[in-house]
Parts: sequence; C-alpha cells; structure tokens
Amino acid sequence: MRLLSPAKLNLGLWVLYKRPDNYHEIVTIFQTISLFDEIIIKEGPLRVETSTHIPQEENLVYRAIRKMERVLGRELDFSVYINKNIPEGGGLGGGSSNVATVLKALNELVGSPLSLEELHQIAQKVSSDAPFFLYGGSAVGRGRGEIINKVELPRFRFTVLCPKEKVSTAKVYHSLTPDLLTEEPDVDKILNCLRVGDFSVLSNRLGELSSRLYPSVGEVLRFLEALGIKALVSGSGGCVFYIGEPTKEVELACRSKGWHLFSVESYGV
Repeated sequence: MRLLSPAKLNLGLWVLYKRPDNYHEIVTIFQTISLFDEIIIKEGPLRVETSTHIPQEENLVYRAIRKMERVLGRELDFSVYINKNIPEGGGLGGGSSNVATVLKALNELVGSPLSLEELHQIAQKVSSDAPFFLYGGSAVGRGRGEIINKVELPRFRFTVLCPKEKVSTAKVYHSLTPDLLTEEPDVDKILNCLRVGDFSVLSNRLGELSSRLYPSVGEVLRFLEALGIKALVSGSGGCVFYIGEPTKEVELACRSKGWHLFSVESYGV
C-alpha cells in the first residue's frame, strides 16, 4: 500500500492562556497543502523506518501503532517506510500527518474495527496536531489543537519558505510571555474575511516569538516584509508562508540562502 501524507499550514494561530496541565489553549485555522511525505506499508514484522533515519522508538508513527495495538488487543504485523519530503522542525506537521495517515491505513487493512473517533483518541495521545490530519482540508482547531471543526474555505495558492534551522516547538512554547497571549479571536469573522480574500486578519504571535528565538526565521520574515509581502510563520515555525505565487526575487533569494521553496495549493478542499 502506497500513501500520500500531506503537510499543513496554520493560516492563523492564537495562544489564549496556559492551562493547569501546563499545555496552552489555542485557536488555529488548519489547512492541508499539496506537499507530501510518501508512505509504503507492507505485511511483515512491525518496523517503522524513515528516509531521514529517525530512530524507531522516537518515531511518532511507531508510538501510535503501539497504542493502536493496545486498543485492539492484537499485534499489527506491518512494516512502514516513510520517505520524508516535508521539512522536519518546520511547523508543517509532517510527523503528525504520518501518524494519522498510518492509523487510517492500518485500521482499513485489519477490517476497520475502530471508528474515526477511536482513531482520534489514539492520535491525540501521540501528537496534538495528529487528529486534524484524520480529517484534512480546512478546519478550526481548539484546545491543544486536537478539537477539530471542519470548515469550508476557497482553494488558495501558497508559497512556503523553509530555512534550514530546525525549530523546537517545546522551546517556543516554554519561552512564551504573557504579552504574547491573545483574547479569543472572532473565528467566524476571520473565516469570512478569508473567503473574500482579506488576509489582513491573520496573525501568529507564536510565530513572532519563533522569529526572535531562531535568527533564520526572522531573516525570512524580514526579507518578505521588505518586498511588501504579508507572511506568517506556520505553527511554531520555522517555515514561513504567504498566499500567492513565488516571485523571481523570492526564487533567487531561496537559491542564494539555501532556503527550501515550495509552491503549493490547498489540498482536500
């Protein structure tokens, strides 16, 4: 079985407050995009390998499969190989997407004993973003990002720039200060603005913090700002995106700086 595992963008992200469990309550607008890891699943002893040589015990997919085995009360004898095209540590959700893609596929391969809600419960124990990828498309995420409400948005073109520096989500969240927290956003208003092409309502204070903690992220944002392009960090970074096609200036800068450049569109809408 050969599968595509899509990346995502956080079109906007608002951190509301720190919860008693030390996680942060967020509101975000998720969008899957046409950038994919490729996953091959075969029958055989359980093994999870990646093209980037992530140790199996540290791989989110392996952890998710083990949790799925406990829920099912049986072993899952499948080997999984993941060809990584989605940059790691970039805020594009590659690992979380892999979790959801593999959980859905394995459930199908063993006769679909688990409901979508049961898969959701497994996924959220491994990664806050993984539940979104069970649904894909456009959605509003709440809680830690695991409470998902599907929404309808137009199909957009995106340009995504990814510096080589990997960002630690934990480090960014641990560095959050009260001045970066926001009030509950008017999500309906924001979605309606997006539907008519008004992107001025989008923001990501977490991404602003990431750009201060990681110089390369700030460099990308300042470069685009100098071109008059409104850009945002996806998630905690370090990938930066804007809505529209890549310009010649952007293409040249990416080649000279060694930034990864992806021209993609909304996927699953």
